[in-house]
Amino acid sequence: LRYVPTKKNRRRHSLNKEIRNSLRRLIEINRNKCEDSKNLLGLMLSASKADNEFKMGIEEIIDECKTFYFAGKETTANLLTWATLLLALHQEWQHKARDEVLQVCGKNEHPNAETLSSLKIVNMVLKETLRLYPPALFVNRTVARDVKLGKLDIPAGTQVNLPIVDIHHDVGIWGVNAEEFDPSRFADGKSYHLGAYFPFGIGPAICVGQNLAMVEAKLVLAMVLQRFAFDVSPSYVHAPMMVMTLQPQYGAQLLIRKI
Repeated sequence: LRYVPTKKNRRRHSLNKEIRNSLRRLIEINRNKCEDSKNLLGLMLSASKADNEFKMGIEEIIDECKTFYFAGKETTANLLTWATLLLALHQEWQHKARDEVLQVCGKNEHPNAETLSSLKIVNMVLKETLRLYPPALFVNRTVARDVKLGKLDIPAGTQVNLPIVDIHHDVGIWGVNAEEFDPSRFADGKSYHLGAYFPFGIGPAICVGQNLAMVEAKLVLAMVLQRFAFDVSPSYVHAPMMVMTLQPQYGAQLLIRKI
């Protein structure tokens, strides 16, 4: 149906064309000066000139740029939005997380690799946020060969959707308070079945940027907690919606004060 000339599809195709043309211009501008660079675009441009099986074409580079931007920026931004909102709604956890940050990092020091690994409560908060509000609602997989799953026969080629949100909110896995924000679920020593928690996907095609995303989120959240306290604004309306990623439909209005 995506090829049917509807208003929405025409708009989608127009935006896709605009994005690809913008990236193509960016690549052409940076082709020479980025060729020997160690940044991501420079490495991909170098790969486009390689004379081997790993040579990348310009269209492949454009696809990779789109993936890194849309999968690597908006998802982490949404994680931080939900995390700060949940901490504003649950002040006791905001205090616990801030006390940990101040104890480990101090008031004025930026978190570093060593101190980030010691922020256990902040890590618990982010994991619980991803449980309640994962970036994607489901994961798509195609069955490679005929499979028998219990009493169910699944033929090769079948498209299977794994409902992340439903599994993350399953009371049979997470208990009667599955809908509640409780970071203690992820305290040290607690573990769950591999298929019970997969905000970054599961299996060989799991998100390659999951570690980067968690480091970015821990760093930003720790620095925010060092400097600010926040409450939920009376104007906030809780309405999660899916627009490529799961996000607040009307934004996340917070009352922020410097500490």
